Amino acid sequence: MTENVLKPDKSDPAWSWLALSLISGIGYKKIRNLIEHIGSVEDLLKTRPEILIEQFKISSKLANLISKATQSHSFNIEKRIIEESPGVRLFCPDSSGYPLRLQQISTPPSVLYWQGELKHAESPCLAFVGSRGCTAYGKQQTRRLVKEISQYVPDMIIVSGLAKGIDTVAHETALEFGLKTISVLAGGLQHIYPPENKNLAEEILKNGALVSEFPLGVKPLARNFPIRNRVISGLSMGIVVTEARKKSGAKITAAFALEQNREVFAVPGRVDSAASSGTNSLIARQHAKLVSSAEDILEELSLISATGTNLTLSPDGETGFKKVNPDDLGEKQSRILKALNDGVEEIDAIYEQTGLEMNFLLATLLELELTGTVENIGGQIYRLRVELEIPSN
Repeated sequence: MTENVLKPDKSDPAWSWLALSLISGIGYKKIRNLIEHIGSVEDLLKTRPEILIEQFKISSKLANLISKATQSHSFNIEKRIIEESPGVRLFCPDSSGYPLRLQQISTPPSVLYWQGELKHAESPCLAFVGSRGCTAYGKQQTRRLVKEISQYVPDMIIVSGLAKGIDTVAHETALEFGLKTISVLAGGLQHIYPPENKNLAEEILKNGALVSEFPLGVKPLARNFPIRNRVISGLSMGIVVTEARKKSGAKITAAFALEQNREVFAVPGRVDSAASSGTNSLIARQHAKLVSSAEDILEELSLISATGTNLTLSPDGETGFKKVNPDDLGEKQSRILKALNDGVEEIDAIYEQTGLEMNFLLATLLELELTGTVENIGGQIYRLRVELEIPSN
């Protein structure tokens, strides 16, 4: 065993659950049902095959596999690999370290491989999911929301799946702005997928964790991705779908989240955008709450109060807001602030609403940035950093 690496000890039932999980044809629900009648997972493994056949109507083949589970070649090989893998911990639903939120779903993983900081599992977790082939809009919105969340809830853990597109943006932005992040893999921890995210996975291990329910050597097969999606939502208080097509794995994750009684949020996209057809559908069917800012999400999760919705970070970095009467400013600045107050954020939309020539618009936006009145959050998308006092007529 690798020195200073925590593994299940003899009193931890994780090894027994591992032995059972490697048997084809027996999942969490069947294991749990047998344990409830027999007493413990260890007692189950000691139960004679004929009793399992007669009392629980289990096939003779499965009964014999259960009775020999800890003697099987696959179990002993996997156990040895785990013991020789630095930093990898194994948990089962009866382990003290198994994430509490994950225990509450109907079909939690029978075993959970965990590499990285375990304490993150019990912090507030929020999942971000979306298309692998995301557009610039999807990337911008994901980055903006994660950045805003880092300002309001600096101990929030961002959960995603390490895939290309939205997952990668969510992980990278979390790390950039000081948030911890958890990646749930669709294969064993020995197989980082996609390969080009190997460096990202290494950075995540420094500031979060890699998680999987699959044996260490299992490759990320296509059928595993929907299975792992329930873990992404299960670990989290809610999920945010920032961009998803009509047929998307993100919609599968949203379905799991709804079944698990998690909050589902979706960022709307253009009605004629195929890349946002899935998110728009979730909103239209009332399967997700429409969100345009981190405040929408955090207020729904009771992580900030309703009166905190208008809070922003002031230029000195302290939480708070200042009030500005746009009529006290120049005409160009006033037009821009009123446009932003109406929810307009992209440069093209600001240009259309204000009627300012582009060169004047960009120059005035720079002036407002320098005074801490607005903020460029990337991709020529702007937001207010003040609260406007609009005089009543």
